[in-house]
Amino acid sequence: MSGKRVLAEAVILVAAAVLLGAASNSLRLPSHKLAWFEQRRVPDSSPRSALTAESAAAPDLAAANNALLAIAPDKDPTLLFLDISSDMALRLHSAGALFLDARRSNAYEQGHIAQARSIPVWEHDADARVTALREQGASPDQVLVIYCSGGSCEDGPMLAEKLAFAGFFNVFLYRDGFPDWQSKGRPVSLGKQP
Repeated sequence: MSGKRVLAEAVILVAAAVLLGAASNSLRLPSHKLAWFEQRRVPDSSPRSALTAESAAAPDLAAANNALLAIAPDKDPTLLFLDISSDMALRLHSAGALFLDARRSNAYEQGHIAQARSIPVWEHDADARVTALREQGASPDQVLVIYCSGGSCEDGPMLAEKLAFAGFFNVFLYRDGFPDWQSKGRPVSLGKQP
């Protein structure tokens, strides 16, 4: 192959990659678009999230979520999820954030963070439970706090990724999880999910 041909093919590949990247970026939500030259920040005076039809129809839910966003740490929209501290988890729980337990159902039944919902990432219906969040009115900008058994538990990060790929972009991971929550005497519930 001649050098000119290799160079021409390289130029074509780069041009195709740029065009595909631009097309992909144009299809993203405004809050998830990648900046071409500089980091874009949403000004404080503008809405912090794009409301879906469900949240627009339920202004109380949107207002509650906006209050949670004011408490939550700033999350880079290019990250799938952001780790949070035990203290931040407590603040978000006290403010009414939706907590999701990624552990298996039997662990959830033996004790879980009060008001947490169970989405056991390893069980057969995990995807259906993620879909049910949307069907029950959770918007893409809903503040979600995921936890599992703490330490090296991978259930929480796996569920956080699953939720991010399902279109939720305010996903926070309480990596210390249920053992930390329980050891600090915070609100715990027993039994199956209602």
